[in-house]
Amino acid sequence: MIGIIGAMDKEIELLLEQMEIYKEDTFADKIFYSGTLSGKEVVIAKSGIGKVNATITTTLLLEKYPVNQVINIGIAGGLLPTKVGDIVIADGISYFDVDLTSIDNIPYGQMANDPLIVETDFNLRQKAIFVFEDYDISVHQGKLVSGDRFVTSKASLHPILKEIDNVLACEMEGMSIGLTCFKFNIPFLSIRGISDVIDAEGQKETYNDFSEKIAHTTSEFVMKFLEAIE
Repeated sequence: MIGIIGAMDKEIELLLEQMEIYKEDTFADKIFYSGTLSGKEVVIAKSGIGKVNATITTTLLLEKYPVNQVINIGIAGGLLPTKVGDIVIADGISYFDVDLTSIDNIPYGQMANDPLIVETDFNLRQKAIFVFEDYDISVHQGKLVSGDRFVTSKASLHPILKEIDNVLACEMEGMSIGLTCFKFNIPFLSIRGISDVIDAEGQKETYNDFSEKIAHTTSEFVMKFLEAIE
């Protein structure tokens, strides 16, 4: 069974429309939809925004369902060279708002005893890249960074950019989902559509105008991706 997590309604609504839903479960305040999508057994959850919500949802998903892989989908704020409408397939994810450097000899972005970067599953990543060859969309492979803040200035990311190369986008849930999967030893992939570009003029207006469209485009790809995986 494949677990799919999006933070907001707009990130999962197209998937739910196309899904044959067998069952709905509620744990805490999280709703999980079980059924079939693109010929695969899936369970889809809306986590809510932010790291705590994402961690709770992922833990419940892995404890309550026979999930053998997890896909995090949705939108993200891009860094150049990405542009609005591009897709980022993460090869790794880190925090951008964790700082223990004043008390521990560890890099900015790393939580003690946890990895600085959680790598995504190589096989899932390669399959996603292969599927995208048939799409007229710019696809990038690189790092995502997560934190509990909507980022509007690249300057605020400078501490993590000093530690990690090829950061292409930031969002608010991916590292928590990835790290939880890492601890449960479950293959994980993150696929994000760029809804706005950090430091671009009118960034917040672009997000408001295009985020739903980009979320739907990303969901369309995810359905094709599901068709292609075993």
